[in-house]
Amino acid sequence: MQDAKGTSRPLVLIVEGEVEIRARAEEEMTAAGFRCCAASDAAEALEAFRRERPALVILDVDMGDADGFETCRRLRAEPKGAELPILVVTSSGEERDIENAFAAGASDFATKPIQWPLLRHRSMFLAQAGEAFRRLQTTLIGLAESERRLSDAQRLAHIGNWQWLVERNEMLWSDETFAILGYERGKTPASWNGLIDAIHADERGPVEKMLRASVRAQRGWDIEHRVQNQRGDMRFVHHQGSVDIDPLTGERRVLGTLQDATDRRTNEEKIRRLAFFDSLTGLPNRRLLHQRLDGMLRFARAQGRQVAVLFLDLDHFKRVNDSLGHAAGDRLLAKASARLVESLRASDGIYRAQGSSPNHVLSRVGGDEFVVTLLLHEGPEIAAKVARRILAALSPPVSIEGKEISVTASVGISLFPSDAENADTLMRFADVAMYHAKSSGRSRYQFYTKALSAQADRALLIQGALRRALEARDFQLHYQPQISTQTGCVNVLEALIRWEVPGKGTIPPGEFIGIAEETGFIEQLGEWALHQACRDCREWQRRGLTGVGVAVNLSPLQLRKQEIVEVVRRTLQSTGLEPRFLELELTETALLQHTAEVAQNLDQLKAMGVRLALDDFGTGYASLSYLKRIPFDSLKIDREFIRDLESDAGDRAIVAAIVAIARTFGLRVVAEGVETASHECLVREEGCEAMQGYRIGRPEPLAQVLRLAADHGASSHQLTTGWSERETA
Repeated sequence: MQDAKGTSRPLVLIVEGEVEIRARAEEEMTAAGFRCCAASDAAEALEAFRRERPALVILDVDMGDADGFETCRRLRAEPKGAELPILVVTSSGEERDIENAFAAGASDFATKPIQWPLLRHRSMFLAQAGEAFRRLQTTLIGLAESERRLSDAQRLAHIGNWQWLVERNEMLWSDETFAILGYERGKTPASWNGLIDAIHADERGPVEKMLRASVRAQRGWDIEHRVQNQRGDMRFVHHQGSVDIDPLTGERRVLGTLQDATDRRTNEEKIRRLAFFDSLTGLPNRRLLHQRLDGMLRFARAQGRQVAVLFLDLDHFKRVNDSLGHAAGDRLLAKASARLVESLRASDGIYRAQGSSPNHVLSRVGGDEFVVTLLLHEGPEIAAKVARRILAALSPPVSIEGKEISVTASVGISLFPSDAENADTLMRFADVAMYHAKSSGRSRYQFYTKALSAQADRALLIQGALRRALEARDFQLHYQPQISTQTGCVNVLEALIRWEVPGKGTIPPGEFIGIAEETGFIEQLGEWALHQACRDCREWQRRGLTGVGVAVNLSPLQLRKQEIVEVVRRTLQSTGLEPRFLELELTETALLQHTAEVAQNLDQLKAMGVRLALDDFGTGYASLSYLKRIPFDSLKIDREFIRDLESDAGDRAIVAAIVAIARTFGLRVVAEGVETASHECLVREEGCEAMQGYRIGRPEPLAQVLRLAADHGASSHQLTTGWSERETA
């Protein structure tokens, strides 16, 4: 059969029991330029071979009850089967499977899961090499007069040939055979021992055994192995041969070819590196991790052993990328991965299949995500020990572009078989545990529990429901009063988001705000809250509360966007609210990210007339220099320092210090979490200008705010009285 250009295309026989894999193989081989025929079992394979005479066979040896290796041997025994290139597909790359494949007569092998680019590459090479061998064999037997031209062709094609007259033990090598084996013609005689001695020491015994068995059985072979010369240079060769009887003398004559396959193997290794290894760190990637973890679990299941999967994520890595650039981030990743490799020891119970390097127990599976796989020889404490060593190895600062960067990580641990029995679930559970470690304060490790999985499932449900909830208007704003400690008047009502799910009750803000920030949905939710709060404020002002403003929280993600200034301006214009009645609250966390952009946005908002408050002061990591650089109007003392104000002298000292700092910068101080009469008295004594909390009033929906305004008049003092009366009732 020829293609549209008249070029003959080689025929490949695909022997595969699974319909999906067989169809995929036909698709890949057709794309590679082959014609295809297929068989689903051994009997069909032999029938198809006799009928079609393919140039190549791809044989899956895992065919249910059938012995795939026996099928390979039967194909080899067929007329013309000795010359047939056979690529065997095995379920693993274990040494036993490889030996069985070559013993059965395989030319090459591939392992599952199949890497289709590699399979196409190897198939094309085997088909071309098989055709070259057939042509060369014909030339050797019938065209002795063309020996000079043949030698030139062999040299150009890097193909050498040899003959062995067995009974006389006479050997003939072509010039290219001498070159491939690393011998110099005239100094080293052609001999069987010379051929065997040139084979790499690690493969010499099995290859010689196979060659001698083929000669005795008068059958051909088609294998790949390494050769190494006396200087230590190593080459890969594709070695084919056949045995026949000389028609004139009746002697056995062995004909062989050696094709230098080093360049092809080098290209295959490049393909494999691209497919299985991370280009930045050189560590195995997610695909190779899954392949090796599957092998580890099979071994552990057979031996009754435990396996630990450690999923770790570098903390705050995004800040390095955002502040120093991706090149600096890449250097940090490279240094972190080197430290991780150094922290792993053989005594940790590390599983290494097929002589894997120590790096192969550590994989990079994402931007700043790594996985360590351990075969536990004792108990789970080994996994905890490794996690502690990893955290310690990462803790020293890393120097990047002249800056000392602190590196920490959060580690999640799952166990086989107690947590899960397959690779995908173990990875997912370790990931769940890692996120819990991160949310619990970072730079720590966490074992997986079923309770964590329930939390993760709920978080996933919340994530999916967020967008639908906004479209369905399931979110509401409730307002909590903030009053002056001097006059008792309400100055500001803080807008707090509430999510009421029909039929399921209220979802606390602590559950969905963090998820909204992680997914980026906080921008849309925050913009809605800003617009709704400004509109509500304008409404209560129209109802008589003319001096009462509204406070709205901004997330760090919103604040670092340049669009926030325009969003606020557009919102004020559309609602008609004066800028002086809008107070924007931000946490210290926002100041740690993109400080230049944040400061610029805050300057523009301040110039617009909007008031600015620093929320939860004292619990974050913001430098006091921010109070000088950023034009805040208020500091809000976190409720953590107010809760034990009556009994904890340290909390009173902190509150006094915050008040003194605020006065230095001309800032108004608001105490949050005022819940008792004693709290109220003490914050007045310490000099706080305003206070907020359940003692003053709980958050209420807009309808209740308007009802209180109607019942108690326009006075913000009377409004406070109404709120207090409602609390008492």
